[in-house]
Amino acid sequence: MTDQEEQEDELLALSSIYENILKVHKEGELNGGELLALPVLPDDFCVKVVRKRKGSDKDPAGKMETETHHIKYLPPVQLNFLLPANYPSSSPPEFTLSCKWLNREQLSKLCEKLDSLWWENQGCVILFQWNTFLQDELFDFLGLTSPLELAHVLKPKPESKLDPRAIQEIASQDQLLPVIIEYNKQERLNQFEKSSFTCNVCFSEKGGAHCIMFYDCDHVYCNDCMRDYFSVQIQDGNVKALECPNDKCESQAHPTQVKKLVHPDLFLRYDQLLLQTSLDTMSDVTFCPRPVCQAPVLMDRETTLASCSACHLVFCTLCRLVYHGISPCKLKADGLLKLREEYLSADKATKKLLEKRYGKVTIQQALEESFTNEWLNEHSKQCPSCGAHIQKIDGCNKMTCMKCRAYFCWLCNDSLSRSNPYLHYSTAGSKRPRGWAFGSNLIPLRGHSKHRGIRDLAMIDPAFFHNGLDLFLILSPVILVELGCKVVRWAVWVLK
Repeated sequence: MTDQEEQEDELLALSSIYENILKVHKEGELNGGELLALPVLPDDFCVKVVRKRKGSDKDPAGKMETETHHIKYLPPVQLNFLLPANYPSSSPPEFTLSCKWLNREQLSKLCEKLDSLWWENQGCVILFQWNTFLQDELFDFLGLTSPLELAHVLKPKPESKLDPRAIQEIASQDQLLPVIIEYNKQERLNQFEKSSFTCNVCFSEKGGAHCIMFYDCDHVYCNDCMRDYFSVQIQDGNVKALECPNDKCESQAHPTQVKKLVHPDLFLRYDQLLLQTSLDTMSDVTFCPRPVCQAPVLMDRETTLASCSACHLVFCTLCRLVYHGISPCKLKADGLLKLREEYLSADKATKKLLEKRYGKVTIQQALEESFTNEWLNEHSKQCPSCGAHIQKIDGCNKMTCMKCRAYFCWLCNDSLSRSNPYLHYSTAGSKRPRGWAFGSNLIPLRGHSKHRGIRDLAMIDPAFFHNGLDLFLILSPVILVELGCKVVRWAVWVLK
C-alpha cells in the first residue's frame, strides 16, 4: 500500500471516529487538517485563579483573593497537522499544538512526547495514537491535579526551552477564566442535547433538545411541562417562583431558559417584573418620584440627595420632593410619621423588609425627622415670615425671630408691625390671654378720682402701652382708666 493510500485510509477512519472534532483539508497536493483533543477530566475537577484585589482606603495594597470554579469540560488541545508525501513510511507529520489553558512550557513537553511516540512507531500511521494520548494521558504526563492553577499560563519559567510548535492561544490572563467558563457551559449544553431523559413531571422520555435542565441542581423536565408551568407563574406575577418542581429544591430557572420557552409578550412581562422585584430588594435603590419617569435611582447613603439619570430631577430621598439641602423636609410629614409608626409597631420580619425596601439609614433618618417634627410642633411655633421654629421660654407674647428679626404674636401667629408691634394687643378681635374681657364704653367715674384710681393700681402690663398713652390695669375695682380722657377702656378679670 502506498503512502498516499495509507493517508487516505487513516483520514477516513478518523473522520468516522471523530466526526465533529476533525477537519480535513488539502494544501496543494498534501493532506492536512485540524484535530481537537478533548482531555478527560477527573471527577469534581476545579480551576483556580488567585488575583490581587483592588486596594481600598482601609487596605491600599489590596489583598490576594482566590476564585474557584467546578468545570466538567476544558477547551480542547488543538493539533494542526500536515502529512508529507512520504508519511508514514519515512517522515512524521508536521504539526503544531495550541491550547488556551496550558502554558508554552507544558505544550513544549507535549510536542517532545508526540515526537517520541512517532519514533517508537515509525512507519505506522500515528494520528490516532497522538489524539488518544492527548485525551487520556495528558494530565498524568504533565502532573496536573485539581484545582488547576491558571495564574501562570502566560508566565513560563525564564530558563524553559520552548518549542516553536507550541502555541499559547490566549492573549490576556484576564480573559482565560471567562473563556473556560463559557466553553464549559456550551459543551454541557451540547452533550445534554445529544442525550435522552425522562421528564419528572409527565414521565415521558424525550431527547435533550426537547428538555430543560436547571443549572444548579441538574434536574431535567420536558419543555412542554415547563412552558405551561412558567406561563402560569408569570401571569400570576410570581417571577420568583420559577423554581425546580422537584420537592425541596430551590433552583431558579435562568432567564435565557424562560425566554426559550414562553411567548415573547409573556417574557417581556417576566423581564419587567423580575427587574422591579430585584430593585425593590436593593436597599440603595429608589425610584424617581415623577409619575411620567419612575426610573430607578441609586442612592448615596451619606446624603439624602438623589439624582435621576433619566429626567435629571434632583430630589430628597426622604420626602421625595425637590432637593432642599440641609433644611428639614417641610412636606410629607404624614408620610414620615406613617413610616415611623409602621416601623415601630412592626415585628422583626417586617422591620427587615422595611429596611430592605427603604434602607436602614433612611429608616433612621425618618425616625429622627418625625421625632424632631413632633417635638417642634409641640414646643415651638414657626415664624410667619421665614418659617424658622421658635420656642417661647418666658416674657410677653410679642416674639422676635432670631433668624429674620421679624415680630409676631405668640398666641395667634400674626405678624406684628415693626414700628408699633404692641398695637396688635389693643386691637379688637385679636387673641389675648384667656380670662381677659375687653371693651370700650362711656363710663362715669362716680366718685373715683384719678388719684383714687392711681392708688388702686396693682399691676402694669407693658403690652398695654401704646400711642404714647398710659394704660393702667386696676384689679380693684376692675376699671381700666385711660388718663386724660372721658372714654375709658375696661378689662375685667373673671375670678372664679
